[in-house]
Amino acid sequence: MSRPRAPVAGRSRTTPKWLTGYTLAAPAILLMLVIFLYPLGQSFVMSFFRWDLNSAESPFLGLSNYTDLFTGTSFGQTLRNQVIFTVASLVIEVVGGMAIAVLLSSKLRGLRPARTLLLIPPMVAPAVVGLNFRWLFNEQYGLIDAVLVRLGLPAIPWLSDPGWALVSVIIASAWQNTPLLVLLFLAGLQAIPREPLEAAAVDGASAWRTFWSIVLPLMRPVVVIALMIRIIDLFRTFDVVWLMTQGGPGNASNLLTVEAYKLAFQSVDFGHAAAVSYVALVLSLLVLALLYGIPRLTARRSAAWQA
Repeated sequence: MSRPRAPVAGRSRTTPKWLTGYTLAAPAILLMLVIFLYPLGQSFVMSFFRWDLNSAESPFLGLSNYTDLFTGTSFGQTLRNQVIFTVASLVIEVVGGMAIAVLLSSKLRGLRPARTLLLIPPMVAPAVVGLNFRWLFNEQYGLIDAVLVRLGLPAIPWLSDPGWALVSVIIASAWQNTPLLVLLFLAGLQAIPREPLEAAAVDGASAWRTFWSIVLPLMRPVVVIALMIRIIDLFRTFDVVWLMTQGGPGNASNLLTVEAYKLAFQSVDFGHAAAVSYVALVLSLLVLALLYGIPRLTARRSAAWQA
């Protein structure tokens, strides 16, 4: 019979790997939490008070800052502008980005330099984009109106007309951000397996039928990710709008971020500004939740129906 081994003296228990990892990352995590959570919590508390730098007192108002927003006429127009700006930008960028990505993924000659040129607009600072488009859309010496006049067309008051101000902002935003979606969609198209496409070609399916029935369903995860990225960006767009129109004329191109800036740094009303910021945050989270939840719910229902 073998004798049991005696325990080795001084042997210590091994530390779990996950605990070691969290211990090493704890300083960075704490720093990020302080930088992120403290301003977020402070602004949330601020939205329930009257924070006015002109007064030494900050009385508690409850939900008055939020109710004042929804009962006012200017905020309703700002919210409508935000919806139009978000929906129009998404439609232009997604449809245009997918069309350009499909074109660039083809075997036509001379398209490789175009892929390199697509990197230029996303690399330009939004402030520079706003200043450039403010010059391009200028009524007196702008390049676009000069071209329209040369072609015998009437000049368009891009930045001074309430009907065209928001359109000009949408065009500037789409110019800068559509190439980013093109690159995302192009990467997704190149990752699609060739077998379904070859099978569709053998069956005699048209290009449109192949795209609608095979390519687009396989591209759905990439499209959802692109939509989520752009929705987050569109709800925090500020530089382009402020440098082009400053939300004007009137409130024709005013967005939620511009409204928060005006309330905070022009009206010195930080309570209402914080309320506007949290309304924008809640709306963006609701849209993201719907975008993430509806496809999953549809997939579950289709799977249950097939079962």
